[in-house]
Amino acid sequence: MILVTVGTEKFPFDRLMKWINHLIQEDFINIEQEEIIIQCGSCTFIPTGVKNYSIVPSEKFKNYVEEARLIIAHCGEGTIDLLAKMNKSFILVPRSCRFGEHIDEHQLELADMMEKQGVAIARCPGDLVRFLMTPQNVELTTTPTDYYYSTTQSLEAMITAKAFE
Repeated sequence: MILVTVGTEKFPFDRLMKWINHLIQEDFINIEQEEIIIQCGSCTFIPTGVKNYSIVPSEKFKNYVEEARLIIAHCGEGTIDLLAKMNKSFILVPRSCRFGEHIDEHQLELADMMEKQGVAIARCPGDLVRFLMTPQNVELTTTPTDYYYSTTQSLEAMITAKAFE
């Protein structure tokens, strides 16, 4: 099974949905041989021949992740943290405000950080094709939550030091 997840943002991620649809049409993803489950959030375009859910309850989502052979996911912090813990083959597709998919480019920035750790990032449909042909598991040394915790600790130390000057 291939799991595709776009998170729960109010902004649609139709660009990814259209990429998936194209991969199905070109038979890079064969829906006759493998189930495709999409957590589609607020997307207005849904690929043909897939099971799709706007929102998936947390426990059911974890079950889907466990069952999935491959995961194609938006570049959301919570999603990355979960995938890192579950040791699954995944590729991240960052949302972009340029396409109306988010309010800023933080997912592109996060994708750059994750790519430095060896995580597969899709910036075009061809990147997804390469991943489908040769999926990879990556053990992350730093997740977004680790990074934010470290940054918060550093800021707290600086503020505390300033307070006692």
